[in-house]
Amino acid sequence: MSNDIKTLFRLNKSNIKLASEVAAKAYFKADDFSSFSTDLSKRLKYIKKTMYMTFSYSLRFGEVYATSQNFEGVVAWLPYNYTKVPIWQYIRFGMIPVLLGVEKKVRKQLLFFDKLAKEKHKQHANFPHLYLYNLAVDPDHQGKGWASILLNPKFAKADKQQLPCYLETHKRNVPLYEHFGFEVIEHFSVPEFDNDMWLMMRFNK
Repeated sequence: MSNDIKTLFRLNKSNIKLASEVAAKAYFKADDFSSFSTDLSKRLKYIKKTMYMTFSYSLRFGEVYATSQNFEGVVAWLPYNYTKVPIWQYIRFGMIPVLLGVEKKVRKQLLFFDKLAKEKHKQHANFPHLYLYNLAVDPDHQGKGWASILLNPKFAKADKQQLPCYLETHKRNVPLYEHFGFEVIEHFSVPEFDNDMWLMMRFNK
C-alpha cells in the first residue's frame, strides 16, 4: 500500500458537493446526527450542508482528499493555526439553513459543542500539529481498507515532519483511531445533551 499523498485524489471546488454527499451517507445513521430531524429527508439535507461547510473550509485553508475519483471515502485536514473555525466562516459556507432549520435545543447543542471543542483543542494541542477534521467512508465501501488508504499518506508525512495529529470523535470511532495509533487524551460527557466526546492524539512514530 503506497504512503505517497500523490496517490490520493485531491479535491477542488468542483467536487466538494460530491464529497459532502458521500460523508452525509456515511454519517446518516450516526447517533450524533439523529437529532437534526426526525424527518429523514430533512436530516440528510442538513447533514449534507454541514459536511459541505467542513469540506469547503478545509479546501480553503487545508487539504481535502478522496480515495480516488470514485469517492469511496473522503478526508479533510487542517493546519493547527486554522482549526478554530470562526462563526462567520460557518455562515459563509452555508450553515445558516441548518441552524435555522433544526430545533432550538439542537441549535443550542451544536453551538455549545463547537465552543467546547475549540476550548479543549486549545487546551490539549496549543502547538504545531495536524487536525483531522473529517473522515468518512461510503457505507458501501466500509471494511475494505479505504480509511487506511486515506490516512496513511498523511501520517507518513506527519511523522517525517514530527507533527502529532489531533481529532475529536464519538465512541463508535475510538477503536478505529486507536488502530492508527491515536490515544484518548480526554473523554467528557454532557448529560444535558446526552452526548459524549472523545479527544484523541496521535504522537509521532
